[in-house]
Amino acid sequence: MSYRRKKLLALFCATALSMTAVAGCTGTKSSTGNVVSSETETNAEETSAQSEAGTFSSADMFTERDLAGTYEESGAVYVTLSDDGITGETDGVAINGQMVTITAEGTYIFSGTLSEGQIVVDADNAKVQIVFDNVDITCASSAAVYVKSAEKVFVTLAEGSQNTLRNTDEYVAIDDNNIDAVIFSKSDLTLNGTGSLTIVSAEGHGIVSKDDLKITGGTYDITAAGHALSGKDSVRIADGTFILTAEKDGIHAENADDEEKGYIYIADGDFTITSDGDGMDASNIVQIEDGTFDITAGGGAANSLKTHESDVPGGPGGGMPQNGERPDGESMPQMGEKPDGENMTEMGKRPDGTTPPEKPSQTDQSDTADETAAPDNATDHQSSSAETTEDTTTDESGTSTKGIKAGGGMYLNGGTYQIDSADDSIHSNANITIADGTYTLATGDDGVHADDALIVNGGTITVTESYEGLEGLAVTINDGTIDITASDDGINTAGEKMELNCGYIHILAGGDGVDSNGDLTINGGEIYIDGPSDNGNSAIDYGDRSSAYVNGGTLVAIGSSGMAEVMSDSSKQKVLMVKLGEQMEAGNVVLTDSEGNVIVSYTALKTYDCVIISTAEVESGATYTLTTSGTTTEVTAE
Repeated sequence: MSYRRKKLLALFCATALSMTAVAGCTGTKSSTGNVVSSETETNAEETSAQSEAGTFSSADMFTERDLAGTYEESGAVYVTLSDDGITGETDGVAINGQMVTITAEGTYIFSGTLSEGQIVVDADNAKVQIVFDNVDITCASSAAVYVKSAEKVFVTLAEGSQNTLRNTDEYVAIDDNNIDAVIFSKSDLTLNGTGSLTIVSAEGHGIVSKDDLKITGGTYDITAAGHALSGKDSVRIADGTFILTAEKDGIHAENADDEEKGYIYIADGDFTITSDGDGMDASNIVQIEDGTFDITAGGGAANSLKTHESDVPGGPGGGMPQNGERPDGESMPQMGEKPDGENMTEMGKRPDGTTPPEKPSQTDQSDTADETAAPDNATDHQSSSAETTEDTTTDESGTSTKGIKAGGGMYLNGGTYQIDSADDSIHSNANITIADGTYTLATGDDGVHADDALIVNGGTITVTESYEGLEGLAVTINDGTIDITASDDGINTAGEKMELNCGYIHILAGGDGVDSNGDLTINGGEIYIDGPSDNGNSAIDYGDRSSAYVNGGTLVAIGSSGMAEVMSDSSKQKVLMVKLGEQMEAGNVVLTDSEGNVIVSYTALKTYDCVIISTAEVESGATYTLTTSGTTTEVTAE
C-alpha cells in the first residue's frame, strides 16, 4: 500500500481549515488536515458540509470503502468478455449479445475484450462494484459503461491491470438519458484501485457522473472531445495519476440547480492536463490540499489574443529578473522545475515523455452539467466589477481558457503547480485564499485573479509572464515568496484596500508596480518593485482619493517620477522618495547612512528616475546618501 493511501486511510479525525488574516510578520500560516474517511459507507459521504471558513471538511469527502480500492473475490461474479460470446450469466447478470446488464448488488469481476459492446448497471437502490482486470471495450455510439440506476457504483482497477474503454462515433440515444461519455453514470460513481484505465472519447466526454464523481487511486489516461472528467454535484479526488487531454475542460463540475454543489475537491495526485478550455472549472468552490499539477489551457500564454505595450525587459511578458535571480541573489524556481530542482513534465507531454493521442475533432455534444446543457461559460458570472471581460479576451470562440477556475471561492492549501494558460492561470468569481504551495504561472492575462478578495497566507508564487500578476477587489498578503513579471500592473486591486503584511515580494512591471485603487498599507515584509520607465505609470499608485501607509518592513520601489505618489505622513515608518531629474541606467541602487553603513543595496533592472525607500533603519532628521548608477544624491528623512 502506498504512503499516500496509508495516510488517507489512517486519519479519521477531520481538521477544519482556518484561514486567518495576520498583521505584520508575527502571524502563522493556516493548514488543513489530510483526507480522512468514515468507518462505513454512510450518508455522511453525501453531505457537502463546510467549515466556518467556507471550505469543505475532509471527513465528508470520502468513505473508507472509497479509499480502500480493494474487493472480495469470494462471492464475486466473474464475467469474461469475448466477441465469441460472454460468459458469467447469473441471477444478477443478464447477457444479451454483446451487452452485459447488472441487476443486483454485488461484486463483478470483468476481464476480456469486446470490439463492440457495453456494460449496463440497472440495479435500483443497490451498491455495485465492478472490477476491471484487463478489460478492453469499444462502444462506438454509446457508453462502454452505463450506470442507468443504482445507489452507488464502484469501478475498481485491479492491481497490475491495464484497461481500455473507447467511443469512436457520434453518440446515439438508447433511452431518455443523454448519454455522452465513455463512462456515464446517473448515480454516485467512485473509481479506485491501483491499475490503469485508458479512455478515448472521439465524440464526447471521458467520465461523467450526474451525481458525485470520486476517484481515490489508479492511473488514468483520458483523451476526450468534451470534458475529461465531469461531475454534476462534485468531482472529488483523493489520489491517482491523471493524464487528461480535453477539447473542453480537463476537470469540470457544474450544478445549475443547487448552488451549494458543483465543486471540485482534490486531496492529492499527479495531474497533467492539456485542455482547449479550462484546466479545471467548478461552478462552485475549488479546494486543493496537495498534489502536482502541470496544466496547459487554451494553448498557453502564447495563444492569448491580448497585446500590450510594455517596457518590461524582453518585451510584453518580459522575463525573470537576472535570469531568475531574486534581488538577494537566490534563484527562483524556473518554469518547468520544481523547487527541489527536479524537472516537471514538459508542457503537453505525459510523465513518461510521450505525446498524448491526437485530440478528436470538436463536436456539438451537450455539456454534462444537466440534461439540457448551458454554454461552457454559463457559470463564469461576475460577482463584482473587478473585471467584466474575463472570458472574451483570449479566445476567438469565447471559450474560457483559464488554468483553474471557480465560480465560488477557491482554497489552495498546498501542492506544486505549473500552469500555462491563455487566460487567467488561477481565477475565482469570488474569493481566493492561498495558504501554501509552489506556483509557476505563465498567462495571457492575470496570474491570480479574484473578483472579490485575494488572500495569500504563504507559499511560493512565481508569475513568469502575465498582463497583471495578482488582482482582486481587495488584496491581502500575509506571508509567502512572490515574484511577478507583468506587462501591466504587478499587483492590482479594483477599488478596495491592499495590505502587504509580511513575506518577500518582487515585481517587474511594465505598468504600475502596485496599483491599489484604494488605501495601500504596508506593515512588514520585503517589497522590491521595478516599476515603469515611462511617466504614464508609477512604481506605486494608490489614486487621488486614497492614501498609502508604510508601517514596517523594507520597501524599495524603482520607477518613473511622472506619476510618483508620496506616502502618507501618518505612516509609522519613515519613507524616502527621491526624484533624480534624469533617467538612470539599470544597475546598483545603494543607500548609506552618514557613517557609510549600507542601509539598502538593490540592483535595478530597468531605467528609472525615481526611488522610494523605507526601512526601519531610516530615522527622522537623518541624512543619507543615495547612489544610483554611480551618481550620488543626499537626502534627509523628514
